[in-house]
Amino acid sequence: MTTTVTRRSDVDVRPVRTRRDWARFRGVPFLVYRNDPNWIPGDAADVGDVLVSPSAGTRSRITTRAFLAYRDGRAVGRIAAIHDHVFDRQYRASTVFFGYFEAIDDPAVSHALLDAVADWGRARSLTTVVGPLSPSMLWSAGVLVHGNDIPPLVGMPHNPPYYADHLESWGLAGAKEFHSFFSEDPHTLVQTPTFARKYEMGKRWKARSSVTVRPMDPSRFDEDIERVRVLYNTAFADFWGFTPVDSDEMRALADTMRPIMDPEIVLFAELDGELVGFVMGLPDVNRAALGAVRSRFGLVRDLHTLLRWRGPGGRARRDHVRLDMMFVDPSCPDRGVSALLIFELFERIHDQGYRSVEAAPVQSDGGWFRSVLASYPVDPTRTYRIYERSITP
Repeated sequence: MTTTVTRRSDVDVRPVRTRRDWARFRGVPFLVYRNDPNWIPGDAADVGDVLVSPSAGTRSRITTRAFLAYRDGRAVGRIAAIHDHVFDRQYRASTVFFGYFEAIDDPAVSHALLDAVADWGRARSLTTVVGPLSPSMLWSAGVLVHGNDIPPLVGMPHNPPYYADHLESWGLAGAKEFHSFFSEDPHTLVQTPTFARKYEMGKRWKARSSVTVRPMDPSRFDEDIERVRVLYNTAFADFWGFTPVDSDEMRALADTMRPIMDPEIVLFAELDGELVGFVMGLPDVNRAALGAVRSRFGLVRDLHTLLRWRGPGGRARRDHVRLDMMFVDPSCPDRGVSALLIFELFERIHDQGYRSVEAAPVQSDGGWFRSVLASYPVDPTRTYRIYERSITP
C-alpha cells in the first residue's frame, strides 16, 4: 500500500498506521504542554476507543484517519480527520471534522496537518472542514480562545493560546462560540437583589407545580442514563451541530463520569412519571488531577487522581462544580422546569459543601446566554470557538 505524505516547508505529515505511530500520537501532547502547569493529560474521548480500535457502533457512525506531523524525525503535531455519517445524513452536508488536534507553536506544523485533513476530505468528496470536535459535540468541541491561563474545567478543552492564530491563518473562520460562567457562591447569588424577583417567582412556581425533582438513584443508573439519552435527543434536536446519540455512546460518556459523580447534584425533573428535565452538577475532578502524576500510562494517572480525590485531604479539592447538560422537554406544559432545576441544584450544591460553580458550555447565541447576561452581567470566564472553512477546489 502506498503511504501518502503531505509536505509543507520542512514538515512531513503521514497517516498513523502502526502501534509505534499510535504511541507517538498519544505522546505529542506531552511535548506541546511540557511547560504548561495547567495541562491535564488525557482526552475526553479516548484515542483507543475512537481512533485505534473503535467499536462496531462507532465504525457505523464515523470514519476516521489520524495523521502525525514530523520534523527531523520527531512527531511535533497530530490531528484526526473525521467523517460523521450521521451528521451528513441529518444535515445533508459534506463535512470533514478535525479533532484530537495538538501542535507545537509553529504555524507550518498546524497548516500541514490541516492540509492533510482537507486532502482526505476532498478525496471523499467532502466540501467543508469544521472543528475541532473530538470526535463530536457530545465529547469535546472547540478551541479555548479565552481563559487559557487558568486550570481547565472538567470535561472541557484546554489548549495553548496560539491555536486560534494557527487555525485562522490557515483560513478557518469562527462558526460558533460557547462560554463558561463562574460563580463563587451560587446559593447566595440567586438571593441577591439582581436575582431576587426571579428567585421569588421560582419559589412560587415550585409551590404550585406538579413537577417533582429528585436526585440520581445509583441503583437505577442504567435506566436513568437511558431516559436521559432519550430526552437529550428530543431537547437538542434543533441545537447547532446536534446528532442523535445512541445508547452505546451515552453509556460510554456516563461511564467516564461515574467515578466522580455526586448523585445528590444530578437532578431529574419528572411530570406524571415522565422525565421532562435534567441537569447535572459534576464535581471538578481537575482540582485533584492537576497534582497527579503526568504519566503516559492512563491507568497510573487515573489511580493517582482518584487517590487524591477520594483519599486523605480529598474533600478540600472537591469544592468546585461544573453545571453541565441542562435540558428540558420542549413539549412540557410546565414552563418553569428549568428554573426549578436551577434553584434546586444551587441549594444542593450549597448543602453538599461545594463553594463554587461554573456553567459550561453556554452557546453564545442561545437563549440561556442572553438570560444569563440579562440577570448577571459579567464577562465569561472562558470562551471556546468552533471553526469552519470551505475546501471546494
